[in-house]
Amino acid sequence: MSKYTKEFKLAVIQDYESFKLGYTALSKKYDVQRSLLRKWIYGYQCHGSDYFEKRRQIYSAEFKFSILQHIKDNHMSPIRAAAFFGIPAFTSVMQWQRLYNSGGEAALEAKPRGRPKMTKPKPKVDKNPKVMTPEELLEEVLNLRAERDYLKKLQALIQEKQLAAKTKPH
Repeated sequence: MSKYTKEFKLAVIQDYESFKLGYTALSKKYDVQRSLLRKWIYGYQCHGSDYFEKRRQIYSAEFKFSILQHIKDNHMSPIRAAAFFGIPAFTSVMQWQRLYNSGGEAALEAKPRGRPKMTKPKPKVDKNPKVMTPEELLEEVLNLRAERDYLKKLQALIQEKQLAAKTKPH
């Protein structure tokens, strides 16, 4: 939830537009940062009260690049560009600039979020030993020995547990 309501933001803008107060006086009166006031005012001037509607949008790499080109061509600040294009957080534009400067246009592509998908293990196909290479035969022998040793150890632990249960006094 936003810290400031739409009505509060519109009231601040009304004070600004009535020329009663400037940025500094408004920020003191309403206890709001000057940069936030500028963002609200630029957004309101470009889009009206619709600028304050809640929205979540995913932007394409082409759109991000076009915004960065617009900033460069028109010597705009990220705050003004975000307001002009209706982007709620000007920090997004700043992040796009950093990504573009470090990795070019490819860095603006959206990356998948969350955990990577689990890949299914390939099913083991039992080959005929006559067609296996010596390396494959050796690998299979080692795997079979490890499996045999594991099963022996498991059986010994089970027997030890059963023996301990029998000899335990009641």
